[in-house]
Amino acid sequence: MTSARPLTTPDGRLALRLLQEAGDTGLTVAEMRSEGLQMPAQALYEVELAGWPLERRAGRTRLRPADAPRPKPFEMPPKVRLVPRG
Repeated sequence: MTSARPLTTPDGRLALRLLQEAGDTGLTVAEMRSEGLQMPAQALYEVELAGWPLERRAGRTRLRPADAPRPKPFEMPPKVRLVPRG
């Protein structure tokens, strides 16, 4: 991805490198911690803020392929109307 901003922290750069090396299998938070990331969630957030799209499935995180379709936007469930009991 060429439009991504540079990562500013060592943890952010390490997270990006680990995700690139993991490829399609992705990584779990425990695997990121074992590789030396103290705060994996914060590092992943930085990677996303820098413009790298992430995909989370079944407890694993990976870089979303460039040719993958965009995820569907989240839709709020319909509101439930409360009926007073009488």
